[in-house]
Amino acid sequence: MSRSRGRGKGGPGKPAGKSGSGSGTGGGSRSSRRRRRGRGGGGGGAGTPAAARSPTEREFSCGGVVVRDGQCIVIQPVRPDNRRVIALPKGHPELGEDPPTAALREILEETGVTARVRERLGEVVYWYQRDGKRIRKTVRMYLCSHESGEPTPDGDEVSDARWVPLRQAIKELSFPGDRKMVTEALARTSGGR
Repeated sequence: MSRSRGRGKGGPGKPAGKSGSGSGTGGGSRSSRRRRRGRGGGGGGAGTPAAARSPTEREFSCGGVVVRDGQCIVIQPVRPDNRRVIALPKGHPELGEDPPTAALREILEETGVTARVRERLGEVVYWYQRDGKRIRKTVRMYLCSHESGEPTPDGDEVSDARWVPLRQAIKELSFPGDRKMVTEALARTSGGR
């Protein structure tokens, strides 16, 4: 996760994740991350009437559903309000980074797991408000295969990272957008493999 944007964790009303394209494993040191906003899972509402009159900005993030043996990785982001949220790894692309590469880097940074992009799952679009501005957030998600490593939270932006059966993840995830992406991953895999 990149930290340059003063990241807040959350769903609707909070910023969200990153991006990546390709089947590389992603890279970068966990200690070299920059602070940034982002950790939404998607599925927010259109906001208040005041938000509709606010200036509008766009954000883009990428992430992935990493599958292995019928399970996927979920994380618990650290949030300023201490609210417990279960989400998928995601975040903003860094300068010059394509979406699949960003997704893989975010997965590695947030969970310590190296993954490979199999295919694009889809995009989740939602709105939230920050500092008086209405933000249109697009999160592009990829179906990813586990390559190596076991989920380990980074301890800074993520307090928990673990394998969860796909069907259980659909129930546990906090945001409708994340649940939709895991449902799609389940449909596209043979038993979540």
